[in-house]
Parts: sequence; C-alpha cells; structure tokens
Amino acid sequence: MLKLDHIMYATPDLAQGIAEIAHLTGVTATAGGSHSGRGTRNALLSLGQDQYLEIIAPDPQQQLTGTLGAELVEHGRSGIRGWAVASDQLGSVHDASRQLGLEPQRIIDMTRTTPQGVRLDWQLFTLRGNALLPFFIDWQGSPHPALTTPPGCTLTAFTVSSPDAGAMAQLLKALDVDVTVVKGEAGLSARLQTPRGEVELASW
Repeated sequence: MLKLDHIMYATPDLAQGIAEIAHLTGVTATAGGSHSGRGTRNALLSLGQDQYLEIIAPDPQQQLTGTLGAELVEHGRSGIRGWAVASDQLGSVHDASRQLGLEPQRIIDMTRTTPQGVRLDWQLFTLRGNALLPFFIDWQGSPHPALTTPPGCTLTAFTVSSPDAGAMAQLLKALDVDVTVVKGEAGLSARLQTPRGEVELASW
C-alpha cells in the first residue's frame, strides 16, 4: 500500500502559518524554499522518518496572478488543503488513476533549493475534480524533507471524511492508498502527537 507522504497546511501568510502551528504544537517549522512559477513558498516540520507537515503560503517575491499563491491569498484562512502520497512508480499510478475514470493531470517536474543550498528534485501529478483525493509524488532520490526538518511531532491519524464514504474508500483502495475514510461532511483532518499534547488540524 502507498503511504501518506505529507500534509499541505495552507495559509495566506507564511509567518502567520508558522506561528499558528508553533502555538499549537510547540515546534517551529523551518523555511523550506520557493516553488518557482507557482507563486508559493513553504516551511516544514517532520512528522516522523518519512512524513512531514508542509506549511504552504504565497511567495511575495513572485508574480501571483493565476497561481496557487493567488488562490491562498483569496481564500484567506488556514487549514489542510491537500495531502500527498509517495510512490516510486509514478507512471503506473498515473495509468491506474486514468483506468479508474479519474482525471490525472500530466506528471510535472519540480525543484527547489533549501536554505542550506541543497537542491531537491521531484515529480508529481494531481487528480482533477475531487479535493479529497491525494496528489502523488516521487522524490527521485532527493533527501526526504522529513529527515532534515524540526522533529518532535508524529502523525497519529489522518482521516478523509466523505458523504459517500464507501465509494471513496473503494477508490482509494483501488489506488493502493492506505488511509482512514469515514462518512460525514467532506473534509480532511489530521491528529498529531506534539510536545504540547494531541493536536487536531482540519480542512481549510
């Protein structure tokens, strides 16, 4: 089964998002870098050996029009926007999602350089039309961010809530993704064990 790689916690301002998560968890995320052309930058904290929390926000040094950064500004609130699942067979997962009747977008190459000067290269693709579904990522041998970002928190539960939980669970199982699905209002939630106790993060 494919495993959750990271949770995307979106916020309209990076400093605000870092402060929110630090207040909740007692751990201060460190700057990750900018995503050129997407209008975003991030900060990260580890959730264990191969999982992390990404705080993603607009990058004021980029042109935001038509980018994800502009969407984050317009939304104006913080919360879980998405989640990523890791695979080293991205092409096969892409083909499988298409066979399931989903709308996989093309696989794109991405890169960023950490503040320490380490270049990270990865590939990913998203699924159009259902915000509850994950996107898929292949780190292509780059050092996993969970290994070099502030520790102290662990992910104890991640839940997808859907009005049609049965269909969602079947779809994720068909994609070989291991995650909890419950019936309810559409949304995503994560439970973290932190230095300040148990913390719940909810959809934005």
